[in-house]
Amino acid sequence: MRNGRRADILNVMEKLHKTAISATDIASQFWCEKQMELNCMHGSRITRQINVGRKMHEELEHEANVPLMLQPRSYADSMYKKLYSSMLAVESIRERGRAREIAVYGSISGYRLVGKIDQLDFRDGMAHITEDKTRSVDTLPSEQQLLTQKVQVMIYRRMFDDIIGGLYTGGNFNASYGISKMEVTPEFARQLEAEGVDQELRKIMKVSDRFFSGIKALGRVGDTLRIRYLNQQTGREMKLYDFQYDAKETDGYIGFAMKYWSGAREALPVPAEEKWKCSFCAFFKKECTTWS
Repeated sequence: MRNGRRADILNVMEKLHKTAISATDIASQFWCEKQMELNCMHGSRITRQINVGRKMHEELEHEANVPLMLQPRSYADSMYKKLYSSMLAVESIRERGRAREIAVYGSISGYRLVGKIDQLDFRDGMAHITEDKTRSVDTLPSEQQLLTQKVQVMIYRRMFDDIIGGLYTGGNFNASYGISKMEVTPEFARQLEAEGVDQELRKIMKVSDRFFSGIKALGRVGDTLRIRYLNQQTGREMKLYDFQYDAKETDGYIGFAMKYWSGAREALPVPAEEKWKCSFCAFFKKECTTWS
């Protein structure tokens, strides 16, 4: 039985072509789990609205973070850039008051868990998580959309708790990703030198350790979580939605989601009362015929 369950776990990850579960994967399960699975298997259908939203996120990042003129040549280079930029953002948050696009890592039931936090604001002596969502029209999201967004931010909060509380450490991260064995390419090393990166910090392990130490040094992340809605065309802030983190509620969402990832059940389509969602799905009547 134990071997059979392990095979189920491997089959789910292999079927979805994944080596880690992202916070957005779990959040998407609360919109339509079947759609999340199909997106992983066949690739997300990128729309114009998604591209506009990505561009806006990039512009906001450049406003808040020091731009890095680094061009990765390998997986190790890319990992270094992600860790280094996140390290700089975390370490400068007290001085700047905010930081954007911070990678965060964790573990859940033995799986790698990954995410990227849109913004951390520093106020009242602690960091506060803000997630940005762009919308093409000046209307607020439906209750079902809001749920997925809340789940995503709650998981980020949980990941920070695990790092600050020592449940997930830089050592766990380094062992899981084989950081100690990674070396940046010679070309990338020259770029780091040109950027003026300290000699000591040109090793991925050093940057990784500094990044996790920086998060731990935050001491605490606020319980008030925020979702900020921006107009896709103008960038204008439409509304701020604040809510309180609930650890027990988060456990419930994670427990439900992990039944899928553990192989305990198949991906669930939307229930009959929510089949209106299908009209917005690129897989409807194609890869998915549940309600066709």
